[in-house]
Amino acid sequence: MRNAIILVIGGALVLGSAPALARPRADRQDRAAPTANQILDAEEAQIAQIRAKLRLAPEQEKNWSDLETALHDIAKKRADQMVVMRAEMAQQKGPVDLIEQWRGIADVLNERSIDLKTLADAAQPLYSTLSDEQKKHFTEEIERLEKTTSAPGMK
Repeated sequence: MRNAIILVIGGALVLGSAPALARPRADRQDRAAPTANQILDAEEAQIAQIRAKLRLAPEQEKNWSDLETALHDIAKKRADQMVVMRAEMAQQKGPVDLIEQWRGIADVLNERSIDLKTLADAAQPLYSTLSDEQKKHFTEEIERLEKTTSAPGMK
């Protein structure tokens, strides 16, 4: 049953992301694309906002650095990936190769899986010390960060 649910969700992610990744180039070129540094700066500002909203006690602060490092590393990797993906899409000529697109999405999902495990491992020591109110803020802020930093087609 669990495998069936995973397959359904995975299929929905793949099928739902295909149209977003296959948008005409004209749509993507209408706006100035942020650089990797601009993307990273925006994500780091959100990470700082998460910390501020949590209002960590001194004993919780010691567990923040591992989570912050993991969030920063993931943000850096995503920013670089977004710039590379954007460049590849701009150079794309002709119709989208659906099979290659599926393989690319699978690679992104595999990397995302590794990132989420890394993030969970880094967050666990801090999360276990948070109050219910802090956990609520943490969840809301991480979800907001996820919505604003997901790769195109992966939201």
